[in-house]
Amino acid sequence: MNNYKSGLILLMSILVTSPVIAETMKYTGTLHASSVKSLMPLANGDGVLMVEASGIAALSGTPPSVLAVKCSGMGIVDPESKAKTIFYCSFTESEEDGFDVKGIIKDETGAFDVIGGSGKWTKAKGKGEFIQIIKTAKGSKNVFKVEITTP
Repeated sequence: MNNYKSGLILLMSILVTSPVIAETMKYTGTLHASSVKSLMPLANGDGVLMVEASGIAALSGTPPSVLAVKCSGMGIVDPESKAKTIFYCSFTESEEDGFDVKGIIKDETGAFDVIGGSGKWTKAKGKGEFIQIIKTAKGSKNVFKVEITTP
């Protein structure tokens, strides 16, 4: 009987202390966003660009998801209107599930890191990239791909 208890205790301690296997998911998507921009001219001819954007993203998966997106960013625009902007975005699928990103956009292309989340994306990490395929004064359409790993 003692061997049985010892074996059971050993098995339970292995299960409890075993590392959790991380899951990595690859997604593609489309983001439609409208934005409000403000430009503060600088004396050297550059300008400071401040951007607030919100929109909707369609995310591949089984089943596909629709997420609300809110972004905020700040960057520099040179005299030739070339901008380099650092941004943060929050992608929300439901009250419980969402993930956040931090990235940089330059010349209508960008890259970002997944910096956490909630619900099914708690402690999420990953990377992604996007390209703006339509850009207007009021908003943009972007296509993206992202790889998200959750513990």
